[in-house]
Amino acid sequence: MMTMLYADLVRLRTLRSGYAVLFLLVAVVVGITGASLSGAGAEGMTTSTQLREPLTASVGILVAVAAALFAAMRVGGEYRYGTMGQRLLASPRRIRFLQATLAVHGLVGLAVGAVALGAGLAIGLPMLAAEDRSMAMSPQIVAAVLYAVIAYSLIGVCCGVIFRSQSAAVLVIVGAFFVEKILGMFIGDGAAYLPYGLLTPLLRLEGATIAQTPAAAALAVTTLALIALAARLFSRRDVTS
Repeated sequence: MMTMLYADLVRLRTLRSGYAVLFLLVAVVVGITGASLSGAGAEGMTTSTQLREPLTASVGILVAVAAALFAAMRVGGEYRYGTMGQRLLASPRRIRFLQATLAVHGLVGLAVGAVALGAGLAIGLPMLAAEDRSMAMSPQIVAAVLYAVIAYSLIGVCCGVIFRSQSAAVLVIVGAFFVEKILGMFIGDGAAYLPYGLLTPLLRLEGATIAQTPAAAALAVTTLALIALAARLFSRRDVTS
């Protein structure tokens, strides 16, 4: 297992696009946070929830979705370029292989989320301190933001395994947002329990209709269900078909 983890980390470390994605995400988070908090004290930017929302939403939603897309494209690329069969020849125990892939992308999601959140706090806290304001960023909220990024990273891996196509996996991840919006017109508050809908209460954003704990539990159930489905399909299907 440790050998597979190390090999996967080396593959990611040598992927130049990964560094570009990280830099871009951090730059976007810093930009959104700085631009939003420059209006601290204005209407709609007075409470702690409103002041921390630009940061928690940009990391917990934007970075989380980007991590899902990155994972899905990387795993889907294994099928596209035919390297999945070669890797399974070296590591024939498919479940352990999947576990290693999930673990690596979970760690990558944690690292990217932590760097982006740290950069946002580094620019946001001094700006608020100068205005004698606070975003009340508690350890619980920090944990929720990082949890969202990790969960979506794992969901991205599962989409890549389930659909075995970069384009299909990306389409599902992006399209799910619009599908949820349409379903919301019919199921009302039930949309809060759908994957994207869970991010609002999980991150304690304004407009949440359920509490943070049920949202965290529902996201865990969704992620575990997708992992179980991915594991079942991955262990049974021929990777070349």
